[in-house]
Amino acid sequence: MRLVVPICLFATVMASAQSKPDPAQGNEIFDEQCSSCHRADSFEKKVGPGLKFLFSKEKLDSNGKPVNNATVLEKINIGGKGMPAFKDSLREQDKQNLLAYLNTI
Repeated sequence: MRLVVPICLFATVMASAQSKPDPAQGNEIFDEQCSSCHRADSFEKKVGPGLKFLFSKEKLDSNGKPVNNATVLEKINIGGKGMPAFKDSLREQDKQNLLAYLNTI
């Protein structure tokens, strides 16, 4: 007897497997896209602010908004104050992975 899995179920399973944020992949994205301007292991400014313990801060240094996934994602997307916008240059999954990583530092 052969098991037949509906395509829509397979697609749903694959989508959910891909949509779970991966901090390790986020670390790679940080190294490739962010580390030239930001430090992950320090508060010390490089070009932009050091991001150590970013999610333990009350407010973002750049705009005073509360630090949470939505406001950090907004900053990634639109940039500002010298930071380029990454809205169109990073895939949504890459941004989620990056957020997952930033939550760990």
